[in-house]
Amino acid sequence: MNKTIRGSLLLPLFTLLATLVACSGAEIIPGDTDLLVASGYTQYGWRSEPLSPTGYSKDKLYQADPAIRSAIEERMKELGYTLVATSDAEFLIDYIAAAGVNDGLLESTSSNVTPYPSATIGRQIDGASVDNAYALGGAKQTGNLMIVFLDNKTTDLLWQVRVSSLIQDANKVDTAAVRKAIRQGLSTLPSAP
Repeated sequence: MNKTIRGSLLLPLFTLLATLVACSGAEIIPGDTDLLVASGYTQYGWRSEPLSPTGYSKDKLYQADPAIRSAIEERMKELGYTLVATSDAEFLIDYIAAAGVNDGLLESTSSNVTPYPSATIGRQIDGASVDNAYALGGAKQTGNLMIVFLDNKTTDLLWQVRVSSLIQDANKVDTAAVRKAIRQGLSTLPSAP
């Protein structure tokens, strides 16, 4: 990926970083693992180079990139995959990020669920319920991290997983939260053959 394209991904990646950093939970949408399993591949490399921070950049992605890569490498090692040079890899790993907004509404396809709260007579509203109503109301910024595995020879997609979270604190990088989100995302990945 050239530097211009990679650079254009920095803003969305920052949003993703903030999402991964402060969330306690994440929505995980894994792809089908059949192609990866059928390939029999065990050696991977990185498709892109690590980001190089500059003295002038305030972008949190530069701080998160090492945490994201480290968490992926750690989990891949646990599963029996081996990190090798890109030229020697059977498949390549990369990640892409995008920003989003959750407006607090349920999807329209949820026909059996009403988005409107019901009233219970004689029940006192507790503080936690009020806090939850405020927290869940209105637009919330989200971030999506897509981790992709590509065949090194054909660049065909072998596997992917999307990790989505609400952004709570975009001002700091919590490497433990990044690690947890990545581990959740790679939880459906099968062990190396």
